[in-house]
Amino acid sequence: MKTKVKLILITGDGGDGWVSFRKEKFAPRGGPDGGDGGNGGDIVFRPNRDIWDLRSFEEDQVLKSGDGGNGGKSKKNGKKGEDLIIDVPVNTLIKVSGKETVVINNKYVTLLRGGDGGRGNRTFKNSTNQEPLLAESGDGGVKVGVELEIKDLPEVALFGLSNSGKTYILNKLTNMAAKEADYSFTTTTPNIAEIKSDIENIKIIEIPDFINYKKASKYTHLLADIKVLVVIINHNDNTKEIYEQMMQNITGKTPASCAKILILNRFVETTKEPSLGIEQDRVFCVIDGKIDVGKLKSLIAKLTKEPPKETAPSVQEVFIHEPPIIKGFERPNFSYSGGVVEIFDNKLVRIAKGSNLSKPEAQLQFHNLLNKSGYLKAFEDAGVTKGSIIKFGEVEMEFK
Repeated sequence: MKTKVKLILITGDGGDGWVSFRKEKFAPRGGPDGGDGGNGGDIVFRPNRDIWDLRSFEEDQVLKSGDGGNGGKSKKNGKKGEDLIIDVPVNTLIKVSGKETVVINNKYVTLLRGGDGGRGNRTFKNSTNQEPLLAESGDGGVKVGVELEIKDLPEVALFGLSNSGKTYILNKLTNMAAKEADYSFTTTTPNIAEIKSDIENIKIIEIPDFINYKKASKYTHLLADIKVLVVIINHNDNTKEIYEQMMQNITGKTPASCAKILILNRFVETTKEPSLGIEQDRVFCVIDGKIDVGKLKSLIAKLTKEPPKETAPSVQEVFIHEPPIIKGFERPNFSYSGGVVEIFDNKLVRIAKGSNLSKPEAQLQFHNLLNKSGYLKAFEDAGVTKGSIIKFGEVEMEFK
């Protein structure tokens, strides 16, 4: 059973805005009609009661949502990127960058938003620019490291020596149909399932291979929150000695309030039950492959009722990454060194990237945008000389 895992989550990029013009019979180049790009896909966590652990992430630990589609002509907006929905066990804790924590209980949690889609050229139309050639590239997604940890561990644990009948009892209690065999080490990893009843479902785990404590000890952390420990031992002359040794091995690994149930497998009616200090109504015998399953289930349900575990409140939406909403130009934000100007204004960077600045008309419109936003005056004040290179991310222009 895997209870912790580290993942890299990447949200989708926003799609690019489009540059196009309406074409009609008597208006070969009508007004701008370039559509906006679609937003990138979000990353959403969904609680799933049919999932018990995090083993599904062992091979795929880098997960990405879909990119948004580009805008198109005739005011067609790009498609939103496909959301990535990640199923996890109920009551899973998410640690983001070692700071943020989110507990998933009964509701979806939108953890990360995708990048915003870029604006098409129709949004750049104004009274002084009726034929805009500028558009905006989509905002990039975000890459975040997270750690998942299961907080809702099993309430009941089955354990015993190898080949003591643990899987047989698990199947009887849960109808799980796990593999059974009459030889050692049939179970090599923990099995986990639910005991279903009309009132509530109880999570139960089978701990494998307790004949070798060093090997089994890597699973004892799963016993930290259990309410009932079901010990299964083959009935023979060494039953008491084996039981005492097993209890010694897990001392301090289970809560002090943990109740114990003993199941004596392969019990022969003509023999005497060993005295192990367990109340008589908590001792069960498997005789000729049969056990009173109904009585065992009822006892487990009774012992797990009090007190109930506290669960953290559900959180419906948490946006660790919310793409910035660009309403207007910020104050000029750039650096100038060695004849190179580097622009840090994300709005301008996205417009430069989303426009075809190889066209003189587009260059002129972009120049006017720089002037309107105060950058040309700021360049002059900073002593930027003609011929300097202005970098907008990957896009470069010469300052003239």
